[in-house]
Amino acid sequence: MLKLVDPTLNLFSYTLKQGLGVGESETRKVYRRFLASLSAQLHKKLNVSFTPEQKQKFLALHEEAVADLPFTGNLNNHQVKGRYRRWNVSDNYQLLFDGYVDDKYQPDQVIKLIESLQYLIPQPPKLENIGKTWMLSGWLESGTDLEAAELAKQVYKCLFEKDGVSQGSGRFLGGKVAEFWGDKIEDNCQLLVILYPDEAACQEWARDFYVSWLDLLCFRHKIIWAYENSLLLKERLMRNYNQIVGMRNTSRLNLKKLLEAMGKLSEFAIDLNYLELQYSTIEVNIEKYEAKLAEIKAKARPTDDLKFLQDFCDRAKQHYPKQIKKDIDNFRPCLEILQSLTDTIRGTVEIRKAESDRTFQEVVGIVGVGLSTAGTVASAAAGFKTEIEANPNINYAINTLMPIFDPGSGLRVIMGFSILSGIAASLLTWAIIGVCSRIFRR
Repeated sequence: MLKLVDPTLNLFSYTLKQGLGVGESETRKVYRRFLASLSAQLHKKLNVSFTPEQKQKFLALHEEAVADLPFTGNLNNHQVKGRYRRWNVSDNYQLLFDGYVDDKYQPDQVIKLIESLQYLIPQPPKLENIGKTWMLSGWLESGTDLEAAELAKQVYKCLFEKDGVSQGSGRFLGGKVAEFWGDKIEDNCQLLVILYPDEAACQEWARDFYVSWLDLLCFRHKIIWAYENSLLLKERLMRNYNQIVGMRNTSRLNLKKLLEAMGKLSEFAIDLNYLELQYSTIEVNIEKYEAKLAEIKAKARPTDDLKFLQDFCDRAKQHYPKQIKKDIDNFRPCLEILQSLTDTIRGTVEIRKAESDRTFQEVVGIVGVGLSTAGTVASAAAGFKTEIEANPNINYAINTLMPIFDPGSGLRVIMGFSILSGIAASLLTWAIIGVCSRIFRR
């Protein structure tokens, strides 16, 4: 029967300091609130208290590069120990959850322990979270290879809530390693199950290797995160390109649609720059991953087998940069075509705006002529009230326009006649402008 001594659950999670459209200062505020919730959560779930100095140090992202929140308590009849440890590195925040028991557990007890420890792990902050790795470790007092493989599958099912098959295996510090990453590697969520042969190997990992693995896993997640971003950008570039090309017949588009097309052209150029940025991110982090893996191999035992770590690097190196470079090369000529189309659309927009402005000015001019005429006629009509009333056609029109005044009212006659005069002047001005516009267009 398999017995695992000091079973330990770790979660390595990584959050970028700056996301697209989110500055570092805003990210820091949100991340600090997330860190502050951890101490409150431990107090609530394990009745662990922290001094103001401990809390302040844990939240001091600028002043303290590394800080811990240790905990001990009874959790569902498991006497658990552990800590949250956070790091502030160059471009990301890193958080390690480390929970374990000083005991010997059989497989079913290990699964129950994992279920309990998950209770202490909060939802990640709503920021640019670039990936996470679960790690279950401990040293074997007894157990066969078959039992170890079965335990790894049970751990995966417990954490991912579905059955799975190991996608990688190896040996590290003499211990058995099983790697899982779910349905596809681009999900960027990994599980490592490492069962060491003895306590000395566990201590060697904690003393000499865990920081190196923390960095290695960060580079891995950055590579996958950048590649996944490139796929989203490629899809958006294709969608915008097709929509813009569909608008190439500018004569059929109104001003709103033309402005929308120009906005999509701007999005296309920005997204293409972001795609080039993802390419650069992958290239840089592949180099860092290779260097860190070489460092780990140099310190590991000669009998260790870390091919599963090298396999990821080889796959990423052969596939990711080439695919993104091909996409960039395919979209670059499209940008040149769209830039030409942009000039056409911009010219059409300017013409439409000029026509709109001219139409507005004409309307203002016509209304102005009408008002001016009405005002002049109103001043002059006071002396011709009798003559105006004597004209039956004019009088009928006035009575129709001004029903609110008593028939025969002087005010009714004067106002009605001035309004009729203004309307007539406006119509005459509109007709003259229309005739002149047609003559000059020829």
